Amino acid sequence: MPVPTDPRTPRQRIADQLAAARRQLVDTHLSRAQRAEVADRIYDLQEQARRIGA
Repeated sequence: MPVPTDPRTPRQRIADQLAAARRQLVDTHLSRAQRAEVADRIYDLQEQARRIGA
């Protein structure tokens, strides 16, 4: 059985992940620790985007 592949480019995947993380960050039900984790994830994704030239 073939393994499904993601048709998105790495830039598109990072952009989608960034958008999702930013939406999650504005959620009012997150604790301070959860907000810090999401903010760290956003920072990491931005660094990945910078490295690939997105």
